[in-house]
Amino acid sequence: MFLKSKLLLLLSIFYLGILGCASEELTSARLYIQQENWEKAEEFLVKALDVEPDNPEIPYLLGKMVYAKEKDWGKMNEMFDRALGIDEDKVILEGATVSEYVDQARSQFWIDKFNTGVNKFNKFRKSSGDERKTALDNAISSFKEAIHINPGEPQTYPILATCFYESGNNDLAKDYASKGAVLAASNFDANFTAGQIFSSLEDKEGAILYFIKAVEIDPTSGSAIRYLAQAYYDLGQKEKSIETYQSAIKNETDLKVKADLHFNLGVLFMQVNRFTDAEDNFMMAYDMNPDDVEALVGMAQTFETAEKWSRAEKFYRELIFLEPDNSKHYRGMSRVLLRQGKKDESDYYLNKSKMVGF
Repeated sequence: MFLKSKLLLLLSIFYLGILGCASEELTSARLYIQQENWEKAEEFLVKALDVEPDNPEIPYLLGKMVYAKEKDWGKMNEMFDRALGIDEDKVILEGATVSEYVDQARSQFWIDKFNTGVNKFNKFRKSSGDERKTALDNAISSFKEAIHINPGEPQTYPILATCFYESGNNDLAKDYASKGAVLAASNFDANFTAGQIFSSLEDKEGAILYFIKAVEIDPTSGSAIRYLAQAYYDLGQKEKSIETYQSAIKNETDLKVKADLHFNLGVLFMQVNRFTDAEDNFMMAYDMNPDDVEALVGMAQTFETAEKWSRAEKFYRELIFLEPDNSKHYRGMSRVLLRQGKKDESDYYLNKSKMVGF
């Protein structure tokens, strides 16, 4: 016993020499931390906090070495905030400031839990049945814990919002998406994700605010511009939608995506009775993606609905050339010819549709 007590005394003197003047309680706490005796470390750190209330090292050590190990993130952050409140710029331990140590600790614990959540979410996307639900529940649990660890880290909120959306909890999906966008007001992903979630949940007015912000942050993002254009369209703001689609077309480099944009713009021009502009965009869409038969069908039907019979005829003829065995194209041609008073031709294509037979 005598030797052990003497050894502890010598160690205490050693640590005092290295770390400067400290209370007996803090010195003992440091020794127990070295010994990984966390129960005793907590006991003496709490005592040291009463003796040295203005020493930020003590609440920092309590937060990292005791409460974080117990995964009591609330107490951990309480101690970290207390340390920062005492003196965030004070140099402690091995030479960094309190603020640097706190940021490092929070990031370390947050990364571990966030990555766990990402792995669970990826498992959810690849699995099915009960395993899929379990994986999603585990992902939600991990991301919620990550937020408890570091509430100021904006990356957690959009993916947690996505998890809640996938689980059908729409209110929480919108809530966390909004929190992420507020917390990271200048972050593109946070705003874009919030817009997507609000749009998917039919809150178009809420969505458009986030899409506008996303486009302000990154004016070259074709995806954000497309979503913004669609949001304007859904809200009946067709001229705004046209302007936004035109901007998206300028920024888009993928020809298939660009073709879709031209097609959507063509539909919009039809709705505002700008038929020449509509046809120009439809043709550009087809030139950029000539294999897109569905786009041609859309063009033919759009002009037919607008009672632009000759233009509709033009696209039905193109469809018949591309798919001569599709009876729907012949019936479409028959309808628009009849509307133009060309009954004989109309009957021919109607009979042809019956001969094709599907």
